[in-house]
Amino acid sequence: MASDLDKQYQTLIVLWFALLMNIGVFFVVSVFIAPATANESGEHPSSLLIITLTALGTFLVIGSFAMKQKLLRRSVETQNTALVQKALVVACAMCEFSALLGLLERFIVRNRAYYLLFLLAAVGTALHFPRRSQLESASYKNPGELG
Repeated sequence: MASDLDKQYQTLIVLWFALLMNIGVFFVVSVFIAPATANESGEHPSSLLIITLTALGTFLVIGSFAMKQKLLRRSVETQNTALVQKALVVACAMCEFSALLGLLERFIVRNRAYYLLFLLAAVGTALHFPRRSQLESASYKNPGELG
């Protein structure tokens, strides 16, 4: 049982690291491939669109914590360790969407402060670092339930 949890925990860490690095890849793409920002090209970006994208990105990162907690509670109630992995992936994907909005801001709106959404996404994903205790809570069986 312990080796099973060890393997599942290692899988969670690898998934978390891959999702965090994906945000880094998006940022590198935004730096090296994107067109000039609006301030460099003389255009004025749409403030309403920038505020909307930033608010949506912030909402998604904050909401990712609530979604993760809901799935973790369900994993404990149902004693299903697969829900722990699902909680991590869903939460990190919600944070990653914030980075995608930053990419959109860079390519379409050409806002100079697009990197704030990347920073928000990276911090949110970093805070979702998997804990072994989450797996242990979802795999605990009462002694009366065994055998």
